Amino acid sequence: MRFTFDHSPAQTALALLAVLCLAAQVRLTGIVWDGLVGLHPDERHLLFLTQDMFLALADPAQVARGLSQWWFAVDSPLNPHLGDRSYVYGEAPLLAGMLVGQAFGATDWFDFIKVGRSLSVAVDTAAVLAVFLGARLLAGNAAGLFAAVLYAAMPTALQLAAFHTVDVWLSAATAAALVPMVALAKDRCGRAGPLAMAALAGLFIGFAMASKITGLLLVLPFIFAAALAVRRGLSLQRAALALCLAVVLALTVFRLANPFAFAGPGIWGLRLSPDWIADFIGLAEVTASPGFPPNWQWIAGYGIVRFLRDFALFGAGPVAAGLFLLLLIQDRRWGAVIVPLVAFFVFLLLAATSSVSALRYAAPGLAGLAMALAPVVGRLDRWVALSALLAALWWGAGTVRLHDGQHPRLVASHWLWTLPRGTVLTNETGWDEALPTILSLTSDEPFRWPTHDGWFDFQTLDITDADSPEKADRMAAMLARTDFLILSSDRQSAVMPRLPERFPMTSAHYEALFSGEACFTPVLTIDRGYPLPGLRLEDGWVQEPWRVYDHPVVRIFQRDPCFEAGTYHARLKGALTSR
Repeated sequence: MRFTFDHSPAQTALALLAVLCLAAQVRLTGIVWDGLVGLHPDERHLLFLTQDMFLALADPAQVARGLSQWWFAVDSPLNPHLGDRSYVYGEAPLLAGMLVGQAFGATDWFDFIKVGRSLSVAVDTAAVLAVFLGARLLAGNAAGLFAAVLYAAMPTALQLAAFHTVDVWLSAATAAALVPMVALAKDRCGRAGPLAMAALAGLFIGFAMASKITGLLLVLPFIFAAALAVRRGLSLQRAALALCLAVVLALTVFRLANPFAFAGPGIWGLRLSPDWIADFIGLAEVTASPGFPPNWQWIAGYGIVRFLRDFALFGAGPVAAGLFLLLLIQDRRWGAVIVPLVAFFVFLLLAATSSVSALRYAAPGLAGLAMALAPVVGRLDRWVALSALLAALWWGAGTVRLHDGQHPRLVASHWLWTLPRGTVLTNETGWDEALPTILSLTSDEPFRWPTHDGWFDFQTLDITDADSPEKADRMAAMLARTDFLILSSDRQSAVMPRLPERFPMTSAHYEALFSGEACFTPVLTIDRGYPLPGLRLEDGWVQEPWRVYDHPVVRIFQRDPCFEAGTYHARLKGALTSR
């Protein structure tokens, strides 16, 4: 018996409503995953910019500005590129969050995080709906429901919906744009006609570009959709008109929703902003710099094979990856399926071949993958299809459980606050999150900052500095003075030893620390792995951006009486001179 739902519209509507409610609910449960302190650096950047905007909106001197001066003037306080600020993401999610927060009076840092993340939940739930609509056009209601559940349970989609960042907005805009593209390719435009579908696709492509400039890649699946429409009888003239209409509307939406990419003045000032261009030039320089610590994980060796492995497990999930292989094996003529497949491939290749191969860069392709798998479902036995859905939900549940509020840095911070006044704490570097982080010790207590009441005495090793005799002096002296050494993640300890020619001394430090030879005893280790229901999966081998934001490995070591600064200094200097 095949998996079928196609002859009962009411049943389909109820099932779809249940899927959307479930998708929203599991995403909302993770809204306080980090205690609302902003432990994702990209999200934190958006939060800081939004706080600046709220201050500007509260300034009486700014109130007199007209709409054009607020939205289209390069000196507008809403401009995220203004002054020394740098912003390389789309402005639409940033501005939308600011407007909603202002409308609801949620301008306080902690209140606004809830607003921003709630918007991410709403936007990603809309993406689930778009996946259903696109998959339904390709293979019917049952396949649409299957694809919607599959997307809703994909690990990276679930993870990104817990952050107020631009990635989830780009994914939703991509999913929405694919629906009219598939309708155009399948000649399922209805009374609206192909030009209306092209216009709708253009609107969503423009919003995708305003969410992140890589949304421009959606032009490629649109071209395939137009070509398929021509094969089905659409004239070349109308296809060309459809393409022009989509391009014009995409650029119009980009101009309106990403206003500060342009120098102005006013809406007709269409020259690209030098500040906007400079921010992207700066980004290119940073991502190419061997001195930028987050780049070291890629410099130390990652490669396309490892990326595809991580994507199959924690990007789309193993069920989607398996069904994709089935699609490749079984299908020889894809037809309109090529449209979402092209969207999937362009974002996958962008991430796989980038110098920064983060899974989130491939996330916009997840909706296209889910849609493209719809025809496979129609060939599955009902019980096989249901088993696949259950397996996908079980796998996705691991991501949901990561956002249960038991963030390793929060748990470790609570532990640190049990230590006596005057305890000397040493964090590794300013590049990583220092502990303790901001938190409330009890549910009714105000947020407590690390410097509260001068309770702790802090040091920073600056371990990401180049290995040198001065660094050896500093490390030995600080470790001799500290009570506890904090590794708030493995961003340094798992990467720097993979560059032994560059960091021989630091590699020797970690070897001694983890072997016990450094005379430091581990007193707290929090390693959640990937907590599947009934099974904990070790994921320390997965790329750093997947792990470090919501489930880093936290280790705290206590200095033992046997530690001797001179001996340790000699160990470090010996490693430095032996290279």
